[in-house]
Amino acid sequence: MTAVPSSLAAHRVHAAAIECVSEGQVRYSPLKSLWFTAMAFGALVGGLATFSWAAFALFLVCTAIVLLFGHSLGSHRRFIHASYDCPKWLEYVLVYCGVQVGLAGPLGLLRQHELRDYAQRLPQCHDYLRHGRAWWQDAWWQLHCDLVLARPPLIRLEPRIADDAFYRFLERTWMAQQLPWALLFYAWGGWGFVFWGVCARVTAGVFGHWLIGYFAHNRGGMHHTVRGAAVQGRNIPFTSLLTMGECWHNNHHAFPGSARLGLYRGEWDPGWWCLLALQRLGLVWNLRLPADLPPREELVALPAPAQRAGLLEAWRLCFRGWRGEAPSALLVRWPARWLSRAALARLFGASVQLRRDPRRRRLMLSAGPLQLSGLAAFGVAVSQQHRWLAVVAAVLMPLLLLDRRGAEAA
Repeated sequence: MTAVPSSLAAHRVHAAAIECVSEGQVRYSPLKSLWFTAMAFGALVGGLATFSWAAFALFLVCTAIVLLFGHSLGSHRRFIHASYDCPKWLEYVLVYCGVQVGLAGPLGLLRQHELRDYAQRLPQCHDYLRHGRAWWQDAWWQLHCDLVLARPPLIRLEPRIADDAFYRFLERTWMAQQLPWALLFYAWGGWGFVFWGVCARVTAGVFGHWLIGYFAHNRGGMHHTVRGAAVQGRNIPFTSLLTMGECWHNNHHAFPGSARLGLYRGEWDPGWWCLLALQRLGLVWNLRLPADLPPREELVALPAPAQRAGLLEAWRLCFRGWRGEAPSALLVRWPARWLSRAALARLFGASVQLRRDPRRRRLMLSAGPLQLSGLAAFGVAVSQQHRWLAVVAAVLMPLLLLDRRGAEAA
């Protein structure tokens, strides 16, 4: 048997051989398929037929609540990873909200997560567990099928979870837990509230969970890599608010027990913000961060990627000479043959370093990890020569930043 990482020694999953998570068949699951299809049909057909702004607002509010408090804080960060501590009654409330997402019961969801997590950290695993097929096939598999392993590994849940009467009740009745809310919404606003408050919410939760999971294992940036792992987690920018911070999946693969998922500059994490607020109220404590976790010998930090400079950062670069700062040197790389180094030196001034790079298609400016390209790069470079040029460049910068087509990595 291939040696497994030492970090898996205390994992809930125990396999006799790594082949246990590789050998199996994907089979159609009638109940799983019917559940998602019925919810999606109710959302599309019933939702369109009964649309109202009040029902749509109910959908937005309910979806945000169950994704933040249920899936992110309850099911994932607390129930699965125990990344913070809280009173038992609050844990029950959060896990109950997690059931409202409509993915599975709490115990079933925990087993699914642990099997997938264990398998992905081994050198090889089934494509079902690593989202390793084309998006259309993976969607069919995850939304309508189950993986039946030939030799399923043992999944040991701690007694405080496995023997808990409330969790066992939710596991038996997780689909039926939508009924009380359906009745309440019907009494409140009729069928429109049912279709939008239940069907559309469940559809968005289940489909969104697959969609983010697919891209979080196939596309996106990385701060870390896990050596020997069958698949790497990826970060998906611009979805942090929609996912309540769960989109920073590369960070999560690196530090699974961290209560904070958005670990780096610009990585918004609403779930973490909420935990900080609950901590101030005394409702949660012992929030674990990467520094609190045991080291992993297979974890490797990658060099910091270059970052596209935003408007505020571009303004700061324009006016850096006004404050007497000594920031990172500005490096301009240019491809144009009709611009000589001497002409650019006169245009940009002596504070800007110049490097001709025939591989570039556009002018590129780098300031440490920050990058600007095209007209925005030209504006910042020119602003180093005269203060009045800095003012002009700053005024035009919102328009200059729109010229990002064809931008290249440094």
